[in-house]
Amino acid sequence: MTVLVDDQTLSVLLRHDLDRPDEPVFTTGHWYLRLCQAVVRGGGGQLSTPVLSLPPDHRQRALGAILELPDDIAILSWKIVAPVMANQVERAGRGLNLLSREALAAATVLQATVVMAVGNLNRLLAEALRQAGLVCVRSTVPQPEDRGALRADLSRHLLPEGPHSA
Repeated sequence: MTVLVDDQTLSVLLRHDLDRPDEPVFTTGHWYLRLCQAVVRGGGGQLSTPVLSLPPDHRQRALGAILELPDDIAILSWKIVAPVMANQVERAGRGLNLLSREALAAATVLQATVVMAVGNLNRLLAEALRQAGLVCVRSTVPQPEDRGALRADLSRHLLPEGPHSA
């Protein structure tokens, strides 16, 4: 199973608050851009606070991983995604913003399970994914006291979203 993760879930993985799954991990250009902008600007929002509040050594490692995405997390090229987005605009992608259309197209190409953080759930995108026959799940972020007991398994932190979800 390939997973396509949103910006908040990507941040959790790159901070090592949750170990990466064995499955291929992708994100979108827009989700990655939002995460990079958040930590560079440091505005204290949902994306930047968990990173910038880390102890100095851990923060530097997390910032390095965010600003230079590790090789085991991939982003599809717009050469692949854009034609799919264009073809979906009048079907499942109708009414979605550009960020959501990119996620829908990437998930379609990859046949990926899309993982969105509980506080980041985009209901229009989740519905479009269901219409396209794809799976959308919500991820929970482990609490600090749970980190030591966690097994390296993203699926322990996934909650089903809707009738077509895993």
